[in-house]
Amino acid sequence: MCVDAVMACHEALKAVPHRDRISARVTPHDLIIDEITIGTGSVIEHEITRRLFRLRVASIDIDREVTPRHLTRFCVDLVESDDLDAADMTFAERLTEHGVDSIIVEMMHQPAVMDVGVPPAPTRDLLERERQRREELTQPDAPVSYLYPPDKGWVRLDPAQRLDAVSLVDLVVLVNDPADVATMLMRLTGDDMSGPDVKEKALERKYSDITMLCSALDPRLAQVMFGKLAKAVLKLEPDRRNNLLQRTILPGLLDGKADGRVLHDFPDVDLAESICLLLDLETAAPEVLSAALNRLDLAPERRAALEPLIDERQRAKQSGETRDVNAMGASTIERHARELIRVDGTRGSNFSEFAAFDLSIDEHATTMIADVRDGIGVTDPLTTQLGCITKLVRIEPNPALVETFLKKALDLLGTLERAERWSDIIACIETFKTLCRELAERRPDVSESIARALDDFCTPTRLLALAELHERDADGRSIVHDLARALGAALVPGFMALADHTAHQGKARALTTLMCDLAPTVAPALVIDLDSRSVAAARVIAKVLGHAGVGYETPLARLVEHQDPQVAREALRSLARIGSAAAAAPVARQIRKVDDDKHAAAEDAMWHFPPNQTMALLRDLLGSRDFVQRHPHTAMRLIDRAIQGKLQGLDDVLKPYEAFRVRFWKPSLVQLARKVKEYRSR
Repeated sequence: MCVDAVMACHEALKAVPHRDRISARVTPHDLIIDEITIGTGSVIEHEITRRLFRLRVASIDIDREVTPRHLTRFCVDLVESDDLDAADMTFAERLTEHGVDSIIVEMMHQPAVMDVGVPPAPTRDLLERERQRREELTQPDAPVSYLYPPDKGWVRLDPAQRLDAVSLVDLVVLVNDPADVATMLMRLTGDDMSGPDVKEKALERKYSDITMLCSALDPRLAQVMFGKLAKAVLKLEPDRRNNLLQRTILPGLLDGKADGRVLHDFPDVDLAESICLLLDLETAAPEVLSAALNRLDLAPERRAALEPLIDERQRAKQSGETRDVNAMGASTIERHARELIRVDGTRGSNFSEFAAFDLSIDEHATTMIADVRDGIGVTDPLTTQLGCITKLVRIEPNPALVETFLKKALDLLGTLERAERWSDIIACIETFKTLCRELAERRPDVSESIARALDDFCTPTRLLALAELHERDADGRSIVHDLARALGAALVPGFMALADHTAHQGKARALTTLMCDLAPTVAPALVIDLDSRSVAAARVIAKVLGHAGVGYETPLARLVEHQDPQVAREALRSLARIGSAAAAAPVARQIRKVDDDKHAAAEDAMWHFPPNQTMALLRDLLGSRDFVQRHPHTAMRLIDRAIQGKLQGLDDVLKPYEAFRVRFWKPSLVQLARKVKEYRSR
């Protein structure tokens, strides 16, 4: 029914005329398509709109060329909406995760409301001048680009204020505190932050966005805002401030970005300490300090006052490093190296920035380069490609592309097989099996594609080769055993095809032992379409299910009723191997069918059950007066077998049958009474 519904929907979408997509807005009770409401009080409301509205879906856009798989995936995810309520992903993200790109879902906005109070008159005038300046610089038809999602934030103002819209640049002017602006930006991105240091965390994470917004202001106003930003940075804890300097501010200064402008407003002492932090970077040489000063473009007087402070801190750092040098002559070598890379400042060209990040080829670097060269030489292309395919399958939500990747993987596995690299094959298969289990819940389509690829790998021809390898020697048996354990249920389709082929049934028997060892793993796949299996396949299935243990009594009971006597006998033996009460029931049923050709096999199977279960079967059968009177010869055989096995505990069941000794008109009952007397007189 579900398949028919999906296909009907698919055909209906293809028949829609004069449009490529169908767009609908979602309300609590209906869908709005072309300003027409559809679905109130119908199955659309109960099954679609209520679920979509509960998932906070604002609109849905369906392509006419949507595939049945995408429709199916949409329905499955929608039905699982109760579970999605507690999930981290939104409904739109879940569809994207499953590779659905022809059904576009737009989620409802969850705006962050920010209170900026009542801006004073000077601030309003400044805001108006800034807007006019930006409008003059902006072309009328210029495309709009958003730093943050539009309609994400609402700014609450005094109702008397005439501000219809507030941009992020306007927000910087209204709030007038970079730390508060950073906190608001965190709310716009939906980041939930708590704790006493919320402002510090927000400033650290949104620093680059703050500098970008400040740079968009009028140069004079921007200078004021950068000054406030510098004060906010200096208020940070030392560790957090140094981390921000090394990670964002100083690299931004060297790259000529706005992130470094805040250093202009640092006091000289703090500026010198900040610039000296460049020496802690792994790729920075001492000459990078000069490059940083050049980027700052300081006034000559301030630079003259700053350089002694930097030199003093640099000498202190170098003296500390020199005390740690133990090798004789290391300081001389260092001075010689500095002379080689020293740049003469009297010349017209300045190569200080280039020299600051020059590469030093020392012994360690030479060793690393040699290791890279050797690593390229020893790299195994096959396993590297398989590893790359595994990573692609892990992140690709589209099962069609995944199938393309898996076809390439099967070709590579075939190449490894021809090279007899069994350990690599087993490792790759185990990786794909693990990936199949991991993706079963998040991306079931991809998981099914992986399972099908493993089934395709286990072709009958390949299984024949494995059977020959198994018969070759002990190493071959070990390899086939490990490979079969890695493949697991993927062996079933190829193994069944091999068992159905008359010419290959001998080889199939060689693999049956392996299937019995893997019975708990392969049994669920074996019982699928059990009634349509061939006679040869049913025989193998009956044997393997006996090794699977409790839980497969029902399919074995069906095989007991099979028309082929050998299948029935194998199923009875498997039931005896399981030995549970559920397994004993079909055996007892066959024993009662005395005229059935499976009667003897059922009797024999009963004596292979565990002793307690055998005794329970005997008491059940011999305790039935009707069964004993109708089949006295069968009852005598059971009693005789109990005498031979010295089984105790049947006296109370057999005592009523001693009276049959007077029924001389039916000799079989008289013989039964004698057999009962023989049992009780032991």
